[in-house]
Amino acid sequence: MPLDAASVSVINRVVGLIGLVAGLTFILGGGFMIHHNHLDEFLLNPAVAEGQVVENKSKQNYPGTGSRILPFTSYQAIVQFTDQQNQTVTYRDTFGFNPPSFQVGQSVRIFYDPQNPQRAMIDRGLKNYLIPAICLGFGGLLILGALQRLRYRT
Repeated sequence: MPLDAASVSVINRVVGLIGLVAGLTFILGGGFMIHHNHLDEFLLNPAVAEGQVVENKSKQNYPGTGSRILPFTSYQAIVQFTDQQNQTVTYRDTFGFNPPSFQVGQSVRIFYDPQNPQRAMIDRGLKNYLIPAICLGFGGLLILGALQRLRYRT
């Protein structure tokens, strides 16, 4: 069923506005989550320390009822480091992996908040920028596609 020019124009406007809102939501929501979890502070202006993995703490993960995923075990690195006040801090990584990401005794670089050293993260190199890159990339592509739709004239 062929559509007339007016219908195509309305569809392009609606899809363009939806894409624009989705792209902005992705970028702004991603930015909020990055800021809320202090990732921006850790990446832009961190206090840095060398830490040592002292344990890989096992964590049992039980997916919800009706899930196709079976229960599994992940391992979170427990790292000790010395902050700027020469206090020993023990940090438990928020991410768990199987197999463990780090070996006991391994040295790792830690980014932390000098006012609250328990707020920390392990430096994972370029992987630190993965979440911001995904938010910016997908949000940017949605916005570009939306602008193209909004510019399109029949």
